[in-house]
Amino acid sequence: MTCEVGVKGAGSFPSYNSAPVPDSLSLWELRRRSLVRARKRLRAGHAEGLHDFRVALRRVAATASALGQRKVERRAGEIVRSLSSDRQREVDRALLARIRRLGLTSEDAATALEIRWKPPNAGGSRADRAAEEKRLRRLTRKLRSLASRAPAGALKRLLVRRKEAEAALAKAPGTGDDQSLHRYRLRVKRARYLAEDLVGLGRVDFELAASREKAAQEVLGRWNDLRLFLEGIDRERKKAQRRGAVRLASELEDLARALEAPLAGVRREASETARRLSTSFSFAARSA
Repeated sequence: MTCEVGVKGAGSFPSYNSAPVPDSLSLWELRRRSLVRARKRLRAGHAEGLHDFRVALRRVAATASALGQRKVERRAGEIVRSLSSDRQREVDRALLARIRRLGLTSEDAATALEIRWKPPNAGGSRADRAAEEKRLRRLTRKLRSLASRAPAGALKRLLVRRKEAEAALAKAPGTGDDQSLHRYRLRVKRARYLAEDLVGLGRVDFELAASREKAAQEVLGRWNDLRLFLEGIDRERKKAQRRGAVRLASELEDLARALEAPLAGVRREASETARRLSTSFSFAARSA
């Protein structure tokens, strides 16, 4: 049995600014502005607001890592991680809604999961929101400061980091190893962000690489979303068993079995995508 249960990737990733900018000063300003815009969308309650905000933060962290700004990288990463469980809950609820429409589980089981995976309380407690706002203000101030005094040499440094990222992508993930495939997914993301930064600095020759890696990232992301969803189903099944909810536990087990084939399918697609990408980089390295 096959079914389409992945969270659709189209529209999930904000387009990058491909207009050339002269140096890292403008690159830092682009990152700051993207972060501020994403935060406004999150506050306004946009459907993809949380996703876009985390992407903007990851982009800040990726640029900071490439340009040696470890404190900025750490601060952005801390905020991303603090929002990870909320974002995973969003993804799980979106998948659950699609599974519900396909009739792969009972209404009772779907409702039980919906209740347990209810959306977070508008950014958490007042103290949590205040702490996050403080971290974000500190981060945006630092980005503004970097934009006003960025040193030269950003392009050269990004090219070096991109070369390292390409070498990492040339190494294919292990066959049948989910953790290896997951790590490869993260390497694809890093390489894509570096390519997009280079495009932002005027190296339009990296546009094709950025586009190809974005497409690969979306395929790998669909597999990862369904994998994590099934891990969540298994946790809820075990909880149901412990509290004696035999019927719910049985229905969740049935759902997990129903999704085995779709998971295998998206995993094959993800593995094949990773294999093709690694082969292309490996061939390019040998031909250089």
